[in-house]
Amino acid sequence: MPANRDPSRTIRLMLEAPSDARDPHREGVALLLRRAPLDELDRRLIELLQDDGRRPISDLARTLQTNAKTVRRRVERLLERKIIQITAVTTPEALGYGAIALVGLEIDGTRPATAVAQELAELPAADYVVATTGRFPVYVELFCRDRAELARTVDDHVRTVAGVRSAEVFPYLSLHYQQAQFASARDKTSDAPGVRPLRLEPLDRAIIGELTHDGRRPFLQIARNLGISEAQVRQRVRQITDTGVAEIIAIANPLGLGYTTTAWIAITVSAGRPVRELAERLSALPAITYVAICAGRYDIFTEVMCTSDEELLRVLDADVRTLPGIESLEVAIYLDLHYKRLLPIDAT
Repeated sequence: MPANRDPSRTIRLMLEAPSDARDPHREGVALLLRRAPLDELDRRLIELLQDDGRRPISDLARTLQTNAKTVRRRVERLLERKIIQITAVTTPEALGYGAIALVGLEIDGTRPATAVAQELAELPAADYVVATTGRFPVYVELFCRDRAELARTVDDHVRTVAGVRSAEVFPYLSLHYQQAQFASARDKTSDAPGVRPLRLEPLDRAIIGELTHDGRRPFLQIARNLGISEAQVRQRVRQITDTGVAEIIAIANPLGLGYTTTAWIAITVSAGRPVRELAERLSALPAITYVAICAGRYDIFTEVMCTSDEELLRVLDADVRTLPGIESLEVAIYLDLHYKRLLPIDAT
């Protein structure tokens, strides 16, 4: 560590920087492709990188039984074409977001739902926008610093979009579970438990901030940026991933990977039944990748990811509808999806 550098001051400056100077959305984060031309090698490579985004090229090549040059070229192409992004997936609080909501939009018929979704996807606060078959033709997920910013975003930037008739806001009370590793989500016996809300130390937040921009950023570079040792970075990253507070993986648009029957399920919980208990049961189900406990007419929104209508029907009938505590549910199948990685508010 440089003798004249105070790591605690470096980290404090990163975490306390004025938001207007360090807004990550100024970088123009690109959306992940909804339709990706992939061959079998690409699909297998993405699956491995979803399991571990920092897996060495040489190890990937051995597993795929090809040469390192081919693998390196494939990874670079997948990244350059925005088919994948390798990033740290973590809790929103760890990235500086204090208010999250799913917003259901009714449209007035003057524009297609897909066009409205496309425009909303360009909003800095929107990380996930879908056009659907359900009660709301468009859903947009918003991440904001606080409830005041959330209210301004909805009023000034969502409700004013041409074609939007009305907006119903479902603030998240808890982002209970998220799993961006699609294969692991479908195999609940895997070692990838999904991201759960846990408290983070400032140093851990700073390291995660580095890895959200580039999940394969060398530990030595992170150490130099933060004024700490490479061994500290390596140890902290291991602790962060082992506890499930973050995963360093390749994220991709599920529609581009064959999960063509993906849907939001909006659930109302029966009176007298604990919402968290049902949320936990949902998190354990195959095909469930996201569970949010929210306020509003629904108690839970959960995402189910399937490869066919037949699979979705089986999941709903055999897995979801049989759970105790569900009073009613509504299914909104994705027609179109816009997705981008979430970057920290308070990191460069």
